Amino acid sequence: MHLLVGVIHCLVCWSFGCPKPAGMDKDFLLLLTPVAFCHALGHVMSNVSFASVAVSFTHTIKALEPFFNAAASQFVLGHQIPFPLWLSLAPVVFGVSMASITELSFNWTGFFSAMVANVAFTYRSIYLKQAMTRMDSMNVCAYTAIIALVFCFPPALIIDGPQLMRHGFRDAIAEVGLSKFVYDLFWVGFFFHLDNQCNKITMQTAIGTAIAITGVAIYSLIKANMEEQNQQLQNAAARSK
Repeated sequence: MHLLVGVIHCLVCWSFGCPKPAGMDKDFLLLLTPVAFCHALGHVMSNVSFASVAVSFTHTIKALEPFFNAAASQFVLGHQIPFPLWLSLAPVVFGVSMASITELSFNWTGFFSAMVANVAFTYRSIYLKQAMTRMDSMNVCAYTAIIALVFCFPPALIIDGPQLMRHGFRDAIAEVGLSKFVYDLFWVGFFFHLDNQCNKITMQTAIGTAIAITGVAIYSLIKANMEEQNQQLQNAAARSK
């Protein structure tokens, strides 16, 4: 449903020319397919994790995504990551580990699903950088959502479709009515949030989560500072020519 809503949003934007749809050729489709697959896989595994553990815990695990991005940049793309950037990630790893130890809703399905989502989104970022050299970001994201929906729709239809049609949508609509059913779907995110508000969190979990969030903030600040310095050096080199 999330991907479908995203696709509808993209189609509406295209219909108003914001942005104008870019052309798609075979080569770019082949380039964008891995991006969409990783996007679909990360989305599915995130929702599996949400269904298995508290939503707050899934987001805590996904705070490791900068670590996976840095590792992929160095060991897959061959980009040298400076030591201060690696050092800034230490609180992230420590905080997530600390929060995981005493998480009341912890189970391995939720944990590994969130970790697979991290890996998928990391490779999505790698492929996405290549795709954005040939098309603007809004069109890339629109095509990614469409292709990801194509990846997700057949398995969802085969696995969940018969059960939903037999006992899901029909029974729910018959019991509460269509308008209330749609209204309830709209507010499902609120209930996820409320569920986590009511869950008891231990002091160690809270401290671990806070450390992880702080680590992500430090990592982001150091990375932004490095990018600004690189930009200044490039501008200075351009002026000297």
